[in-house]
Amino acid sequence: MKIGDENIEKVVYESALNLLTRYGIKGWNMDDLAKECGMSKRTLYKIIGNKEDLLYKCYEDNFNQKLGGVKKFIEQDEEYYTLLDGLSTQIVNSVNEIILVTSENIRTEYPRISLMIDERLHKHHEGMVRFFEKGIQLGLLRDNADATIIKDMLYALMNFNVIKYRDVSEFRTTTKRQLDFFFSSIRK
Repeated sequence: MKIGDENIEKVVYESALNLLTRYGIKGWNMDDLAKECGMSKRTLYKIIGNKEDLLYKCYEDNFNQKLGGVKKFIEQDEEYYTLLDGLSTQIVNSVNEIILVTSENIRTEYPRISLMIDERLHKHHEGMVRFFEKGIQLGLLRDNADATIIKDMLYALMNFNVIKYRDVSEFRTTTKRQLDFFFSSIRK
C-alpha cells in the first residue's frame, strides 16, 4: 500500500466514519479501524498519524460540508421569506448521526477538536446574524426582532436537541417542527 494514496485514505476515512456512527468515539480503537480497513495497524498509523488527527479531519470535513450547505442556502438570491421558510430544513439536515452520537464525548476527550468546532460554529453564527439582520432591515421580521437574540435562541435550541436526541430521524422531525414554529413567530 502506498502512503499518501487518496483511495487508501478515503477507505480509512470512511471506515472511521462508520465506526464513529456505530460505536461513538470511545467504542473503538486503532486495532478496530485497522481490521475494518483490512490493513496492519502500523500501516494505518503511517497513513493517518493518530486517532485524534483522524477524528479532527472527520469533524472538519463534516462541519465544512454541512455548515457550508446552510451558508450557501442563506446567501442565495431568493425572496427572504422563501429562504426563511426553507431554513429549518437546511439546519436540521446539517446535523447527522456522527454529531448526535459523539457530541458529548468530543468536548471532554478532544479539546483541539472542540476548539475547531467552536471556531466553525462562531463563523457560522456570524452568517446567521447577517441573515437575520437582512430580514430586519427589509422590514420582514418583527419590529422588536434582534438578530443576535434570534441566533442565540436558535443555538440554544440546537444545542439542547443535539444533546437530547441520539436518533437522527427523531432529532430532525422534532427540531424541524420547533424551528418552523420559531421562524414563523419572528415574521411580521
